[in-house]
Amino acid sequence: MKKLLIILTVFIIFITIFVTLDNKSKYKIIKINSPISFYIDENKNSILDEKSPVYINNIYFVELKSDYTNNSILKELEPKEKLFLEYFAKLYSKNIIYNKYVKIQNGEITVNGKPYKQLLTDTGYFYNDDKDSQLALVRKIKSENLDDYVIYNSKSKKYHNFNCPEIFKLKNYKIIKKSQIDNNFIPCKNCILPKDIKENPPEQKTLQTDNQVFNNNIKVFFIDLNETFKPSDKCLTKVCRVLKDEINNAKNTIDIALYGIDAQPEILNAIINAQKRGVKVRIVSDFNKETDNYYADTLKLKSKIKNFITDKDYDLNNFPAIMHNKFFIFDNKKVFTGSTNISKTGITGFNSNISILINSADAAKIFTKEFEQMFNGNFHKQKKKINNQEIVFNDELKLKILFSPQDKIITNHIIPLIKNAKKYVYIPVFYLTKIELINALETAHKNNADIKIILDSTGAHNKYSIHKQLRQKGIKVKTENYAGKMHTKAIFIDDKYSVIGSMNYTNSGENRNDENVIIIQNKEITEFLRNSFISLWNKIPPKYENYDPKAESIESIGSCYDGIDNDFDKKIDKEDDYCTIK
Repeated sequence: MKKLLIILTVFIIFITIFVTLDNKSKYKIIKINSPISFYIDENKNSILDEKSPVYINNIYFVELKSDYTNNSILKELEPKEKLFLEYFAKLYSKNIIYNKYVKIQNGEITVNGKPYKQLLTDTGYFYNDDKDSQLALVRKIKSENLDDYVIYNSKSKKYHNFNCPEIFKLKNYKIIKKSQIDNNFIPCKNCILPKDIKENPPEQKTLQTDNQVFNNNIKVFFIDLNETFKPSDKCLTKVCRVLKDEINNAKNTIDIALYGIDAQPEILNAIINAQKRGVKVRIVSDFNKETDNYYADTLKLKSKIKNFITDKDYDLNNFPAIMHNKFFIFDNKKVFTGSTNISKTGITGFNSNISILINSADAAKIFTKEFEQMFNGNFHKQKKKINNQEIVFNDELKLKILFSPQDKIITNHIIPLIKNAKKYVYIPVFYLTKIELINALETAHKNNADIKIILDSTGAHNKYSIHKQLRQKGIKVKTENYAGKMHTKAIFIDDKYSVIGSMNYTNSGENRNDENVIIIQNKEITEFLRNSFISLWNKIPPKYENYDPKAESIESIGSCYDGIDNDFDKKIDKEDDYCTIK
């Protein structure tokens, strides 16, 4: 009997120790960010400690703001299908682990003895690196009839169709079958509702566009960062088609100041064909000290155009100054200019850019004076300042046309506008290194102007960038998290001024390079560009106000699947360390 008691006691002690040790390796999930990012109750005190997010390798779900949505297989899915997948992936993940105890050993998570990864993939809403897994997920969602579903906001009682522009603003929503709709549900009047719901929605107003016409004098082309997630050699954007049409319609002359051209055969051939049909085509372009150009097709264009010269033909000693202009003058009547390079990433909608087409002989005359200086061999600091640079169309539309380095554009023109801002200063920008802008922006900030800056992620990692100093002064700076570049070099002030051009806000941009900038004084144009800016600002998550994502990483949407070297480290897509979840 004593032996039996001893054995029983030892067994109970063993079981107690085993259970205690087993419980020590179990943690409760107390918050879920996504199926692959969540927080455990590390201290076992039921208090949220956000220092320990857990990421699960090689198991993915389709997230709207994830580069995985641009995977070569998954890109077949439409945005509404991705939204559907994202919702149910999160729902099933929550059912599996939220408020439950999980065991973590060697980076692997188990729930009730079953691997978490396997439980996720069994739902059908997740995939891994295996192509068969990805194809199965695509087939699954393609088999669903999304017309049978609506998106329901339980707070407002409003329901939306998947094509509604409002749905991406919703924070708390459910996806339900239309059969569940009853008289307590309110149909959204701002979306295109299913045909069997009898509503007459108002005409849609699209905020983001790449074309806006103002009183026949100016067309503005704004390209958002997420127009497309792949570079292209096709002329797909309206800005590209308009430029091509202007080249094709030119009768007598085309003068072009071109930083370079790459993988845009339609524009390249249009220029070559213009010369063939008798149009006098003249081009000035940038060449580096090796007498080469950053863009590959520039040499090809040079071989075809008779009147083609480069800054290095005349200014070999002034390296690293560049001829960074991007402007076209058509028949001494129109000017096309802005931040857009004629490249597979520039004019295609991959990068964010702003360009304008000005229908004005006076504007063409000013640009021609600048062009003639360069065509005659005077580049960079060799040029002379041009006078009479203002054009007044009417009381509501005025232009000031400026050129670097002679006009000291930032010091003499941009800084005074910023310091005198009363309502707001919004800046989408590629590089921001000009030290003197710190004081100007701080002054506007102290005068209660709303300051918002969207900075390119490449620019944010430039060691001379001033954005961290600006953040320390309470100025809001978001770093974009897209594959394409925030390539605009623009400023919008007080619904009055729009600054557009080729110049980065750097010392080289102001004091060395050949650049052009136009300051537009017009309420309608500035409001349009302001709204475009705010729309983009709202798409970038708040966390990037204090943190700079890498240009090529899982955080920069599409950058790991676009086939280009976004951060210039000679590694593309999955070769880049930051394109792998660790």
